Amino acid sequence: MLRRLPVYLLLDCSESMAGDPLNAVEVGVHKMLSALKRNPYALETAHIAIIAFAAKAKTVLPLTELNSVTPPVLSLRPGTSLGAALDLLRESIKKDVIKTTSEVKGDYRPLAFILTDGHPTDDWGGALARLVSVKPSPAHIYAIGCGQEVDFETLGQIADVCLRLEALTGESLANLFVWLTASIQTASVAPDAPLSLEKKIPLGEGMSVIDKERPPQYQEKNACLYFHVTCRKTRQHFMLRYRYSKEHQVYLTEESFPLPEDFFGDGSMKAPAIASDLLAGYSDCPYCRSQGWGKCGFCGHLFCLDPEHVESRITCPFCQTQLTMSQAEDAFSVDGSVG
Repeated sequence: MLRRLPVYLLLDCSESMAGDPLNAVEVGVHKMLSALKRNPYALETAHIAIIAFAAKAKTVLPLTELNSVTPPVLSLRPGTSLGAALDLLRESIKKDVIKTTSEVKGDYRPLAFILTDGHPTDDWGGALARLVSVKPSPAHIYAIGCGQEVDFETLGQIADVCLRLEALTGESLANLFVWLTASIQTASVAPDAPLSLEKKIPLGEGMSVIDKERPPQYQEKNACLYFHVTCRKTRQHFMLRYRYSKEHQVYLTEESFPLPEDFFGDGSMKAPAIASDLLAGYSDCPYCRSQGWGKCGFCGHLFCLDPEHVESRITCPFCQTQLTMSQAEDAFSVDGSVG
């Protein structure tokens, strides 16, 4: 029986990955798997598993030989439950990875890559303690923090090696997956050799190794806020992203993103309520192009509202309550999500 190299990808699918970043990750996974299937060493040795994490973690691809892998679809969700993803990693290693015994040479030590652009929103510490309790040592873990709002102090406690990807763009993520592909191919050639992939494989543009003893200072947790809004005309959901400006001391609008129909099934990770007058600007509704928003005074949900064409009575698209303008003001205290 051939010894396998189990490779785990733990992918952040939280709100902060909305738009081009999540699309680039999905494309990168597809291209990586296609390239690995053409590599004889990887094809013979590597088995791939993918865990997506947001408010919850889910195994979207169980440990599978390369020839049988079908690239998964990644879905945007609220939250960043890295602890739940580590628990799934532990469960898979215990269940799927063959241990070495006196009669059998087991699988090679698994290789895990964590890709995230923020900070965990759940009990990652307890999950890490459970993971490292797996004997022998559970996995070589690489953590790749993408963008400027990554908690490298936390990642440094989880991973053997931390890498930084400066920009969270489609191009930079494409370069990252080129590096990941080459790393898995290299590990497949000599799975028993010391890895040091960050030294063997040239890092892509914008990538660097983080000194875990002196990690970059973590920025304020609520640098970005995300608001879930319903279109009054189509009843479809979308998200508004605001980023805090120290210069202006308000949150400035950045972009709006359509949300999947089942987005609210996993709940959301709430930030403290904020006065709407601290939110500057508004990104158009992606469905009807309305340029404003209101809040239902009954169910509390947000909906798009065209400030120049407002009826005397408005129907909340979420709870269907008939509202007067006094029940749908555009100045209010609003709950945000931390992504």
